[in-house]
Amino acid sequence: MHWSWLWPSSSSANRHRERCWALKQLGLDLGLFLSQIVNFGLLLGILYVLLYKPILSKLEERAKKIKKGIDDAEQAEQLRADAGEFYQQEIERARREAHEIIERATLSAEQQRAEILSQARQEAHEMILRAQQQVQREIQEGQTQLSQQVVDLAIAAASRVVQENLDDDKHRRLIQEFLSEARQIE
Repeated sequence: MHWSWLWPSSSSANRHRERCWALKQLGLDLGLFLSQIVNFGLLLGILYVLLYKPILSKLEERAKKIKKGIDDAEQAEQLRADAGEFYQQEIERARREAHEIIERATLSAEQQRAEILSQARQEAHEMILRAQQQVQREIQEGQTQLSQQVVDLAIAAASRVVQENLDDDKHRRLIQEFLSEARQIE
């Protein structure tokens, strides 16, 4: 193995001295500069481990929470829209059902009204028929009674005529009496 890089050769040592002299002219100390670079690297490493990673994880966690909040808000908005649509559909369905119920009730009421009217007309017609039949019976009874009374009067008049000898005046007077009695019966 070659360890020459650790102990520079004389020509390289000269070059190294020249570089160091140039750096000193600029006001830079190579050892100090290298130690500051190492210290800065260590500080960056420590800060990366102690601050950057926790802050980055907190920021990622915060971003996830914000994204979840936005997703939840979008989902809630979608649910609200769905609920609003469902609400409108339910209202429309309830209106249709109410309309159908009203139509059925109206139709049923119309049918009942028609049935009641038909039944009332039928009952009225039956009452009129019964009344007409009652009147006919009463008329027939009255005619029968009238006929019977006319027969009775005719018999009574005939028996009077037979009992009395009638002359023309008496005959007329008897007919007049018969007609006046018949008028009183009516």
